[in-house]
Amino acid sequence: MTQNPSTNPGPAPAWKMPLKVWLVLGLLMSLIVLNYFDRQTLSILKPIVKSELAFDDTAYSLLTFAFMLPYIVMYVVSGQLVERFGTRICMAVFAIGWSIANILSGMSHSFTQLAASRALLGVAEPGVFPIMQRAVLNWVPVQRRALALSIVTPAGNIGAIVAPMLVAVMATGIGWRAAFIIPGLIGVVIAIMWWFTDTKHAPSPQPVQETASAESAAQEEKISARSLLKDKRFLSIVVVRMLTDPVWYFYLFWIPGYLQERAGLSLSQLGLVGGIPYIAAIVSCIALGRYTDRLTTRGHDPIHVQLKLFAFTAALMPLGAFITMISSATVALIIITIVISVCQIWFVGFNVLLAGLFPVKVNASAVGMLGAVGATTSLILNLAAGYILIQFDYVALFAGLAILHPISAVILMVVIGRTRAKRAAEAIQ
Repeated sequence: MTQNPSTNPGPAPAWKMPLKVWLVLGLLMSLIVLNYFDRQTLSILKPIVKSELAFDDTAYSLLTFAFMLPYIVMYVVSGQLVERFGTRICMAVFAIGWSIANILSGMSHSFTQLAASRALLGVAEPGVFPIMQRAVLNWVPVQRRALALSIVTPAGNIGAIVAPMLVAVMATGIGWRAAFIIPGLIGVVIAIMWWFTDTKHAPSPQPVQETASAESAAQEEKISARSLLKDKRFLSIVVVRMLTDPVWYFYLFWIPGYLQERAGLSLSQLGLVGGIPYIAAIVSCIALGRYTDRLTTRGHDPIHVQLKLFAFTAALMPLGAFITMISSATVALIIITIVISVCQIWFVGFNVLLAGLFPVKVNASAVGMLGAVGATTSLILNLAAGYILIQFDYVALFAGLAILHPISAVILMVVIGRTRAKRAAEAIQ
């Protein structure tokens, strides 16, 4: 009797992750934590470093430019390097590279030296993300990858959470230079551990493959990464990322300094409360993700659900315009927490849209293009931020950023919502 190829072959064989796989995941998580920790250090120490090296907000915006320009380029290039040279070599090189950059930041005695170290940081840091994805695929079979990715993916937010507290402890206890140098030395050690660990991939059973229908396979073959640039739905997401990514990067790079310079928090106080927005963001993303899945299992269209979430959360963003008008640091921190949470919710939402609208084979290319575009406009904003602060203060920046998500929600509802409704109507006819 001939077996139908589309028949489900049954459950995948059980596979228990060996100790070495857990070690690989632990090292991945540690390096991603350090990755975010290292990029946050300067923004946390901004008032001290500005005074020590004698530069102003305009010069600080140049430091963010020095980081983000190579970061954008390497965002695209690093994935190709990983495919060519593998995760072992690339992670060791990138991790040692950004660790050395961090050490050099702590040893800087001039603005020029600090800018050069930030540029090196921008070259080395983006590579960790394609390495993370490829390493999980190398070491973990499909039936355990959800667990593995759930362990390593949130590590970036963990780095952002612990950075304010640990940087404050090191800076006040040892000196601000130690807050750069000590994490850099730790990064070198973990990179060496990675080199000796990521050697021979663990054997695993073959993943169970789903057989697509001939019609869906034919449609998928017609779609390429280049064809995305002709798709109105994808182009609408490109425009939205150009508008909304700068909000996230501004809050990431400038808010720690604002809370100290304008809201009156000391470095020690920032260390205690600086991680609150990122904890709230993690909880919000998990809660809304579960909510979306629950609606989807009840038969709701996940794209339609996501568009509604975009609209609802975007309505909260105008609160950011009131940050400078509030004298209470506590209330300001609450609003900042809401804004940062919405930014993270939108990043998750973009992935939901891409997964639901486009074939799997072009999702990685789509993510890369969107990341590069968003980082580019973020670079432009951060470069201009210092000048805007001098001319118009924080009021203009917070007010302008507060309307970008509502505008973007309208764009998505009009383009993707109407296109989806039109196609549904055509299918019924």
